[in-house]
Amino acid sequence: MEDFDTLEFICTVDSCRKVIPFSPLKIEKNPAIECPHCKKQYSFERKLVDQFKKFEKLIMAVRDAKEILGNTSVGINVDGNQIKIPYKLLLTRMNTLLTLDVGGNTITFKFRVEPLKAYSE
Repeated sequence: MEDFDTLEFICTVDSCRKVIPFSPLKIEKNPAIECPHCKKQYSFERKLVDQFKKFEKLIMAVRDAKEILGNTSVGINVDGNQIKIPYKLLLTRMNTLLTLDVGGNTITFKFRVEPLKAYSE
């Protein structure tokens, strides 16, 4: 798995609220990351780092299976009618989010569908 920033979250500092990109591989080596804007430090427990890695592997497996999933639909029943949504559409149009309670704050971590090799502001 490549070492690029595949996850991001919004800084919890009210005066900042900017995006903080990071990689599960990077925080495995050093479980502390810093907001590139306000310099607030965030640290993650080993268990959470492991969950991020599993989450990333799950998303990557789904992306790797897109050829198979291209012929698959998700059926949703609405008022007795079934609506079929092509899985391929779900992969390209919906954000994958992981919402966790971190230190009493609800933080949503977003998986970056097309991660950038380098983060730019």
